[in-house]
Amino acid sequence: MTSRFDVAGHRWQRNPAPALSRHQKDWLTRGGSLTRHLKTLGHVTLDVLAERVVPADPDQHACLGVPPRTPLWARDVLQSIDGVPMVVAHSVTPLRFSRSTWQAMRRLKTRPLADLLYFDRAVSRSILVSRALAPAHLLHRAARQQGHDPHLRARLWARRSVFLRHGAPLLVTEAFLPRFWRRLAQADGEATQALSTPQTA
Repeated sequence: MTSRFDVAGHRWQRNPAPALSRHQKDWLTRGGSLTRHLKTLGHVTLDVLAERVVPADPDQHACLGVPPRTPLWARDVLQSIDGVPMVVAHSVTPLRFSRSTWQAMRRLKTRPLADLLYFDRAVSRSILVSRALAPAHLLHRAARQQGHDPHLRARLWARRSVFLRHGAPLLVTEAFLPRFWRRLAQADGEATQALSTPQTA
């Protein structure tokens, strides 16, 4: 990844906050396809929330190496596990690349972006960085509007990275809903209880 793509940007951290749980640190730094990892927890479905042209905001333009307010093609999706919303994701690339290098992004429909990113040797990925998103962040708003939790006020832990294909950047940000962490904690508690329960003959 060339230096002109500043994935860390404003308030994003290369290492997860020390106060986070082991589950949070693990999922915020896991490489590979997030969709594939989610499938280990249950049946994953994807809903497209929006596909549109947006101007690059102060946080995004440095990541993509473009001037402020450059037109971007954006795709917002909601991923659910067993019918329960768990992750909201936002992907952007300069509009001109959505018509050339990343044009397949426009034809995904309900297929995950991973179908484009992990089967192409021409695609490279930056490091993953993370931060807590406040209610004003666009992904937090999407979670409230489409995540069946309109009263959500807690900050959302999110991660992001830049994918590069033939010099064209694609910024992908993924935010985990609180119920995702609750599901992991519950599953962990059940596993611990099972291990500690004496087995009868």
